Amino acid sequence: MNDPLSRTPRMMRLHARGISYFNAVRECRSIREAARRLNVTPSALTRQLAQMEAEIGAPLFDRLPEGMVLTEVGTIMARHIVTVMQDAARTEEQINALSGRHDGRLRIMAVEGIAGQLLPALLERIISAFPAVELHVEVGAPKTIVSALQDGRVDLGIAFSLALYPELRRVAVGHFPVGAIVRADHPLAHLRTVTVEECVAYRLILPTRTLSLYRVMEPMLRPWQDRLNVVLQTGSIELTNRMVLAGAGLAFQSPLAVGVQPGQDSLRHVPLRDTRAVTDLGAYVRESRWLPPLLETVIEELRLELRRVQGVSDERVV
Repeated sequence: MNDPLSRTPRMMRLHARGISYFNAVRECRSIREAARRLNVTPSALTRQLAQMEAEIGAPLFDRLPEGMVLTEVGTIMARHIVTVMQDAARTEEQINALSGRHDGRLRIMAVEGIAGQLLPALLERIISAFPAVELHVEVGAPKTIVSALQDGRVDLGIAFSLALYPELRRVAVGHFPVGAIVRADHPLAHLRTVTVEECVAYRLILPTRTLSLYRVMEPMLRPWQDRLNVVLQTGSIELTNRMVLAGAGLAFQSPLAVGVQPGQDSLRHVPLRDTRAVTDLGAYVRESRWLPPLLETVIEELRLELRRVQGVSDERVV
């Protein structure tokens, strides 16, 4: 009864090995694959997991045909462990910075729509400022980005018009006009702005529901539903751009999605003359995490890049 350890919260009695084993099973959803990653035997990992479950007093995983799936208790446990691991990484970064070292690991997941212009420029900034940083970048759909942030698989998520989730915090946002994407020889290419009515006179390439752009365009296209000549619907930005270049039709995107640069002749972005034709590009982190210095610096670099791309004052980007 007087044993100090018996009065210690159960979370504090979990040691580093147990945390790393649990996290590997959570990410791999397989005892065998997690054991391979950790270079231990499956039986050793199973024993460690059983010890943790005995300590917690409840199962952490359901053993299902599709793999190891977190129980409700396991989900609560995962939130704690992800926070612990991210805070530990932040502490290590701060200690290294005191000795003049600026290394570490940064994981970013972004939507395909910024791969043409903003993302390469941001990565160039990061690589130039932090050449020793281990940088991992993936492209993902908005739902995948949300899941990856919640699970701690990425440090920073970048997406258009992402719904706000209680587990996430938006740390930067920029606003971009949605417009018609056409070839340089298209009849609309010379216009400064264009209406939806003018666009629907031509063949259209429209986004699927997987893209946030769908939610922006659907209300504007609804009045013209009977007049739409849709030749393709796709969730791929790259395919959309290629089909526009091939002359299949016109599409609707932000200028970032096509990487439109000054002097580029292949594609033109003609802004829509509609106050609803705006999309927000936001950067997100886990709400509960303690941001490491590297991530804080990268977020500031992203804000600077958003200002540069928009060509606006600081008030438009936060």
